[in-house]
Amino acid sequence: MNSARPLPCPLGRHAFQARLAVAALALFAAWPAAFAEGIEPPTKGQTVYVPIYSEIRHGNVTAKGRPEAILLSVLVSIRNTDPKTAIRVVSAPYYNTDGALIRNSVQAPKTIPPFGTLEIFVEMRENAGGSGANYAIKWDAPTPVSPPTIEALHSRFQAGYSLAFISRGRAISEP
Repeated sequence: MNSARPLPCPLGRHAFQARLAVAALALFAAWPAAFAEGIEPPTKGQTVYVPIYSEIRHGNVTAKGRPEAILLSVLVSIRNTDPKTAIRVVSAPYYNTDGALIRNSVQAPKTIPPFGTLEIFVEMRENAGGSGANYAIKWDAPTPVSPPTIEALHSRFQAGYSLAFISRGRAISEP
């Protein structure tokens, strides 16, 4: 009868334990990064920067010295993630690649109910923004709330190919 015996560790017991400790330390060091996208603390308002790609340059440089470009439509979605309290979008200035203001897409403050959504649409035929366009969406609330999720869905659908991707907003200031 053969009895199973543990195989000797080629590293030796202490070397194996040292590597295990290093692996555990690396996991512990990465722990905060794993939760970087976690729950954000409540706040009474923010200005959120949202990158907008109303035009994407691609392919080759043309005879005119510019890369080929494709226009995209963009749906900016401002989603109130708080289950109890409404938020208010105060303004949504839209800037072009050079940082020049194109327009404010929210002329008067708009209230978004709990779990509600406000949408802003940039048409595909509009090319004033360019590849470096952005929104700086300012919102507030009467009490600290869960910050909204603000994303921009860029898309172009036509025969032969489709393109769609999302850019996420990032808070750049608080009141």
